[in-house]
Amino acid sequence: MKDLTKNNIYKTFIIFAIPMVFSGLLNQAYNAIDTIIAGKFLGSDGLAAMGATSALIQLISSAFWGYGTGFSIYIANLFGAREYRKIKASIYSNCLAMLAASIVITILVMCFHEQIFDILKVDYSIRRQAYEYFAVYMSGLFIIISNLIGTYIMNAFGISTFPFCISVISAVLNIIGNIFTVAVLKMGITGLAVTTVTASAIALVCYVVKLYLCFKEMGVLKERVKPGFGYIKDAFSCSSAVMLQQMIMYFASTGISPFINGIGSYASAAYTVILKIYDLNSTIYQNSAKVLSNYTAQCMGAEKYKNIARAVKIALIQGIAFTAPTLLICIFFASSVTSLFFPKGDTGTAFCYAVSFSRLCLPFILFNLINNLFHAFFRGVKALKFLIICTAFGSVIRMATSIICIWKFRIYGLFLGWIVSWLAECILAFLIYHSKKWQPPEMKSALAN
Repeated sequence: MKDLTKNNIYKTFIIFAIPMVFSGLLNQAYNAIDTIIAGKFLGSDGLAAMGATSALIQLISSAFWGYGTGFSIYIANLFGAREYRKIKASIYSNCLAMLAASIVITILVMCFHEQIFDILKVDYSIRRQAYEYFAVYMSGLFIIISNLIGTYIMNAFGISTFPFCISVISAVLNIIGNIFTVAVLKMGITGLAVTTVTASAIALVCYVVKLYLCFKEMGVLKERVKPGFGYIKDAFSCSSAVMLQQMIMYFASTGISPFINGIGSYASAAYTVILKIYDLNSTIYQNSAKVLSNYTAQCMGAEKYKNIARAVKIALIQGIAFTAPTLLICIFFASSVTSLFFPKGDTGTAFCYAVSFSRLCLPFILFNLINNLFHAFFRGVKALKFLIICTAFGSVIRMATSIICIWKFRIYGLFLGWIVSWLAECILAFLIYHSKKWQPPEMKSALAN
């Protein structure tokens, strides 16, 4: 475990960020490999079946991602204040709450999956495959989510190398498992979901063992704690805004999904690949920005306010430096990167759409990099009102622009919606940051003295 506020800030950011960035890349790598195997072995229908419900899966998962991200900030604050017993009780209580929530959500969506598929306009030619993938994934939802929560908790403790090691193990398990279930056992798209759940279960066991060792180091391993609503309430007060922010963001994607599926299965297939290329780039700056969230949260807990402004500048430079290599490869070698997801020689409509995204839309992702940086900052300083305002503003613009433009420009309207929303939100977030309205009273008082 590590107090991020005690050492040289440049060294802290680099050392803490590198494992997190590579961990995120590995996670996206094996997610991309799922898509590659689906495309190579199952063709465009396999890609379309994965993409048809991806927006819904992301929307459901976003509630837990948001809660986990906010919970990480809450734990980082407690860690900075050295309230170790409360950390143990909070983790215990909130994990039980997330287990209960995931069970209820899984039951509901599986009972009403036909109606949901109708709303999403899932093409009937791929509906059976889409259901098989969706059913297995949702059955293992808590296991998959718990894996991510474990990463967030470790980050709050100032630990980034362990999640990286777990990502390596998960990546290897996913690659081997995907090839075995799809190519050998001929399980089709179901095999991809089974492998994802299995690898996540193994990773979860590793996180439980690591958490045991952390409690031992804190000196609270043998202290008995009982789950309590008070711990959930405290964490929820910090996490609810981040959870809402994440859901707003992915609600926009879900709202657009029926319009994409309505174009045809080839558009669904293209969107699956587009999301993987986008995620491959965005995960780099998202994980890099987590350093800023955890650093500022520990600074707030330790009342070291003067370190925060410089941290934002360092995080911006670091995010661009980490993202640039992958981004440039995806832009300048768009055809080669996209071809990885399709059968050899397939240069159909879906392929062309995905290539166009990399060439026309992806360069503007730098605006979203800045947005994500401000999101991380607002989370760290608990300026959650501004976090929600920025996200809601960008999401509304994206939905409105995309839906209007898709009618005329087809999938290119989706690209335009992304670009316009990234730019608009970037301007708003920048203005809010420089207004300093996010500063809490105690911080203003301390900086004035």
